[in-house]
Amino acid sequence: MEGDLYDTSKLIEMYKKGGAVHGYTTILNLIEFPKAINLNLTIIFPSKFDYNLALKISTELLRRGNPIPATDLIIAAVALNDGLRLVTKDKHFLLVKEVENDFKVLVD
Repeated sequence: MEGDLYDTSKLIEMYKKGGAVHGYTTILNLIEFPKAINLNLTIIFPSKFDYNLALKISTELLRRGNPIPATDLIIAAVALNDGLRLVTKDKHFLLVKEVENDFKVLVD
């Protein structure tokens, strides 16, 4: 896959602005912000591979003393496993980049 995966913080911003959006989000983001269903993004459901990677990242971040929320770890793992760039307003996702070099993230 190629493209952008939008985190909840960006979904809220895009919803308020209106207009067309192309890309992906996860079911977890829709649960956090159900109005994002109106953005007509492709919805990704995490797989067992995503949960396994999220656990690996969580363990390493915890070892380093930099844990981040579980939901965000799963979203980051989905982006990594699907080759997507995560677009977010949340700077803590930059911590994932420190342990996963292939993680593409745009903090905007």
